Amino acid sequence: MLIEVGESSQAGEARRRVVAFAEELEIGESYCGTVALATTEMATNLVKHAGKGHILVQRLQTSGSRGLRIISVDKGPGIADVSRALSDGHSTAGSMGTGLGAIRRLSDSFDVYSIPGSGTVISAEFWRGKHQKSGGLQVAALSEPVHGEEVCGDGWAVRLSPANTMLMVVDGLGHGTFASEAAREAERILAASKTDSLSDILHDTHAALKKTRGAASAIAKIDVEKGLLFFAGVGNIFASIVAMGSSRSLVSHNGTLGQQIHRVQEFTYPWNADSILVMHSDGLATRWDLNRYPGIWNKPPSLISAILHRDFYRGRDDVTVLVAKAA
Repeated sequence: MLIEVGESSQAGEARRRVVAFAEELEIGESYCGTVALATTEMATNLVKHAGKGHILVQRLQTSGSRGLRIISVDKGPGIADVSRALSDGHSTAGSMGTGLGAIRRLSDSFDVYSIPGSGTVISAEFWRGKHQKSGGLQVAALSEPVHGEEVCGDGWAVRLSPANTMLMVVDGLGHGTFASEAAREAERILAASKTDSLSDILHDTHAALKKTRGAASAIAKIDVEKGLLFFAGVGNIFASIVAMGSSRSLVSHNGTLGQQIHRVQEFTYPWNADSILVMHSDGLATRWDLNRYPGIWNKPPSLISAILHRDFYRGRDDVTVLVAKAA
C-alpha cells in the first residue's frame, strides 16, 4: 500500500490507513498503538522536512511470526548527519526533534538512508512475537499498481527449501483485474511446485496461464552454500546481479507465458556474500546504478527497493522491485 503525504492533514489520514491495515493482521491493540505513533512521526517528518513524500506499508510473514513494515520515502533536502538526527533534541524544523529517535525506539528493526540534496528513506519493522532472521538471504519486494487501479497486475513470490531459495517476479499483460489474475496464478504455481527445475516451473506456468491474458515472468534460484544463482525468464522482466563496481544482467528469452514461448533456458551465475540480486518489471526504468548511492551496499533490501522505486518508477504501469542479498 502506498500513501501520498503532502500536507499536515494527510498525516492523520496516513495514520488511520496504516492502523486499519495493522488491525487486519489481528496483532493486538498495543501493537496498533505503536504503529500509529511511528506512522504519525514519519508522516509529520515528510511534511516538515521534505514538503511531500509517500509511505509504503507492507505485510511481513515468517514461520511463527508476522508483522508490518512501514517505509517513509521523500526527495527532500536529505539529512547531513544521520547520527545527530537520531539523537533526541536535534531538530531542523523547529520541533522537539524526537521523530527519528522515537521511531527507532518504537520499532523492532530500523534503518535510514539519506543523501543531502537527494532525499531520505526510513524503514521500520514491527513484529508480533519473536522474529527469527534468516541465516541465508534477506529478501524484500515492493509491488504497486499503476495510479487509478485497485489491484496490481505485477506480482512476486519466494519459495524456500533446505537447499535453496527461489525468487519470482511476474508481470501480467497490461494492468488491472485481468493482469492481476495472471500474476496471482503464476504465484500459485510457484508455491505449489515440487520441482527445483526452473524450466519445468515456467512451462507449468505457461500451461496454467493459457486461461488468462498471459504474463512475463522470471525465476532466480540461489544456492548460498554452493555459491550459485540459477536463472530463467520469459518476457520483459529485468534482472541483474550487482556488487560494488560491477553489474551483470541476467538473460531472459522473448515470449509471453500463456500465449507463446519460443525457448526456456536456465543459466548459471556465480553468487557470493557481496552479491545483490535486483529483479523488476518494466514499470521501473533500467538505467539505475547502485554505485551512485554511497553506502547502499550495507543497507537492507527493503531500503534498496524503495530507493529504486522512488528514483526510477516510470509512472505509467504497475511496478514490482525485488531485492535479495546475503543476510
